[in-house]
Amino acid sequence: MNATPSSEPAPTTAAPRRIGWWRSNVWWLLGTAVLGGWAIYAPYREALNSYQERRPSTPVRAGKGEWTAFEGARWRLLGAEVLAPRDPRLQGPLRKDAGVMLVRYEVIADSGTQTRALDACRGAIVDARGRRWEADPVGLPRLSREAKLPTTCGSGTDAQYKQILAVPGRPFAFQHAFVLPRELQQDGLHARIEFPHSQSAKGRYLDFEL
Repeated sequence: MNATPSSEPAPTTAAPRRIGWWRSNVWWLLGTAVLGGWAIYAPYREALNSYQERRPSTPVRAGKGEWTAFEGARWRLLGAEVLAPRDPRLQGPLRKDAGVMLVRYEVIADSGTQTRALDACRGAIVDARGRRWEADPVGLPRLSREAKLPTTCGSGTDAQYKQILAVPGRPFAFQHAFVLPRELQQDGLHARIEFPHSQSAKGRYLDFEL
């Protein structure tokens, strides 16, 4: 006897649920985003550190007449003096609208600090408007022996042209000379000691109010 065909529909098998591409690759996407962000940030950080080394922007304030620790030594401002164009200590021509300022310092190197490390220093003067003058520029007249001191922070020659070096534990005197506009007022000027290629300075410079 033949079976009667059923009128009910045959059961169907549900299709497997597909997972979206974004969900299946979420960890890969996150990793790519992190690596991409680091690839952008790392060169920026390196460029910023390099710029801060060349142009330090964080002052280390030095009190007047006080010793201040910085870059493996202690530093003190001795004073600043302006030389007029006809000052006998100037042994060369100078523009009539300019003057020479001598800024004198003492430094005492810490034990282990090398002379060549101190000699990497750079001097500058900045006014309240942000104008900047570098130490010992082109156009600076030759100075007489009476006005002569080493121009670097760790070595040089004295008035008798003898070689002298900064010795750890002993004061070493030096000066930076600047050619400035004659009408420039000393009030508001700041002298700087910078180490533009020092990683240990971390963008800092030594700041003295004149």
